[in-house]
Amino acid sequence: MNDTNNIYEFLNEMDFDINDYEKQDLTDIEKKHLKNIIKNNLKNNKAKKYKIKQFGGIAAALVLTIGIFSQTSFGREVYASTQSMISEISYSIGRALGVERDVEIYSNVVNKVIEDKGVEVKLTDVIIDKDELIICTVVNTNRPVEGVRLDYNIFINGKKIRVWGGTGSCGKVDDSKTIFTQIDYIVVKDIDTKESLDIKIAFNELNYFTTQNDNIVEGKVKGKWIFEFTADGSELMKDTHVLPLDYSFQIANQTYSLEAFRYNPVNQKIEGSVEGEFKSFYQIDLRGYDNLGNEINFYLSRKSNEDLVFKYENFYKDFSDEITSITLTPYAAKLPEESGRMSNDYEQVGETFTIFLNK
Repeated sequence: MNDTNNIYEFLNEMDFDINDYEKQDLTDIEKKHLKNIIKNNLKNNKAKKYKIKQFGGIAAALVLTIGIFSQTSFGREVYASTQSMISEISYSIGRALGVERDVEIYSNVVNKVIEDKGVEVKLTDVIIDKDELIICTVVNTNRPVEGVRLDYNIFINGKKIRVWGGTGSCGKVDDSKTIFTQIDYIVVKDIDTKESLDIKIAFNELNYFTTQNDNIVEGKVKGKWIFEFTADGSELMKDTHVLPLDYSFQIANQTYSLEAFRYNPVNQKIEGSVEGEFKSFYQIDLRGYDNLGNEINFYLSRKSNEDLVFKYENFYKDFSDEITSITLTPYAAKLPEESGRMSNDYEQVGETFTIFLNK
């Protein structure tokens, strides 16, 4: 997946926690804080990863409220192609996840293309994991843009579900400026991983952006890209292991408790809870190494009053089947209130601990 300089990369570098908010709208102070972060990263051009680590109730609004301009002409463009450009594209969910091992046995293949308002959307695969729906899509915008983001509603067994948050990534396919692949880890509480589910994913809006004279110009296309299919997560559940943890550390007035390490060939997560009064945004990593000497990092994927999730970051390599233990130390960096400059001033905030895997 190619590196690109775009708003989603800058969001990735921010470890602010939108799930700490109960409301749906950003305050003026919050908008200013996030806007400063994006502007400073635009100037510094330091973003390297094309990964949206956190989004939730206010994230869609965030993308469309920070210095954004709408271009409605895009939605009126005529769809002239007589043959789908993405119907023949084979892009597996494993490749989109950046996983080298074969995870196709856990995926539910859809491979359906829908076109509306000149935009093609292909839903390729879906994986069901605990509290998470992982979906892979390919998008053809039919015009050059630098980044895209699809908004959606999800229905399971005929009932619209609440999306609690999630993570995701998006990138160009083979250096194309019109075709993108997007992977989303959607948080769905108490999703059934053992039974077959009737799922409907209704994509209703494409957000896109370009840059003109160093300014971000963003627009949207409203449409209907609706996919209905049946899926289950039973195969992945068979290969899932859960180890209890009893470890905690403190940052400011909050206590972070790590309660379980949950891992399978698709996902590796450290789950827990957080207590105490929220005052500031922090970037938090669990850094360390495995028994094979490989560097390991778990990033803060989700944080709310109810749960805390750190995810394994596979930029180094897959989580090896040969690992028997991992040793980690928590580090945190406070995000500045005003300047918006990303901080690399990480400090150790807890003792080193080791997790021994069941082998």
